Amino acid sequence: MAGLSTQPASASDPQTIGELHPPVVASLGDQKITVFFLKNNLKDQVRDVHVPDAEIFYTPMNVVKPSLNYVWKVEGEQIASVFFFERKFPERAGKSMFVLTKHKVLHEHFDGDSYSVLELPLFKDGDHLALQFFRGDLPDPELQNCLDGINREDGLEVECAYKDAASIKKYLADLDGRMISDSKLEQGNRQKPLKTDGDKASAACPSPNFSTFLSAFSERAAVQKAFVQQPLKMVTTVAGDPEPEMQKSSLSGDQLKFPIIPDAAKREAQGLTLTIKEEQGDHAVAILQKPDTDYVFEYRFVRGPCWRLEEVMDYSL
Repeated sequence: MAGLSTQPASASDPQTIGELHPPVVASLGDQKITVFFLKNNLKDQVRDVHVPDAEIFYTPMNVVKPSLNYVWKVEGEQIASVFFFERKFPERAGKSMFVLTKHKVLHEHFDGDSYSVLELPLFKDGDHLALQFFRGDLPDPELQNCLDGINREDGLEVECAYKDAASIKKYLADLDGRMISDSKLEQGNRQKPLKTDGDKASAACPSPNFSTFLSAFSERAAVQKAFVQQPLKMVTTVAGDPEPEMQKSSLSGDQLKFPIIPDAAKREAQGLTLTIKEEQGDHAVAILQKPDTDYVFEYRFVRGPCWRLEEVMDYSL
């Protein structure tokens, strides 16, 4: 939002904005904010430019100088529910506001609705409470584009398991419990000494949970040696005419230089970020990159008895 008009406007003004959902009060301790879900009533009049269905703003309560703060956009014709959930897993601990959106889907294959969940963490910004969307957080795939309706190809009913606050809270609680359990298992495995057989290292699987596995894999070169597939496939970007080209190779034995992924201390010193790009079944992809540069590496993992790195994609020029 470029600025605020000095002329008064209300959420019910049919020419400008409306309410997609009534305001919600969010709290953390004794601090509170009011969250607004403002619908753009001019959306259908705009062409060739994407306009979200609505946008989320918040304003602090009981402050001397109130302010209207932008949070994020809403992609959905309706807001089916707004609720709160507090995660206990240490790496993601904290209270968040969840927005369940719903929109109509109608095409030759399906007739019904699609539900998606947006998570907005609450945190203290100095003496004030704030609500923010973190671009680096990957949404749970089970909670995105969940279809509920009729499959028109076979006439069978499709039911979304996560179309209300109660079912989503149960899913989040189960997920949180599994992450805590996996973390305890990982801590137990870390206390076990690594065994070596010649130049070949072996170690207990850090965790079946990919996020927990990646944390251990990126921090310990010995774990990387144990869970790298050999030969390791490498794809490197090289200069080409007229476009860059991808060059493939395979590395094994002494050709592999560890650590393949730098640990957290080195990443911080070099301004690098490590995030999970996707996780689908027995495949997962992590990205190491330096923001605002062309430094980008993709690490592709597969899961058997444990996760194993099978391919590295170097997109840097």
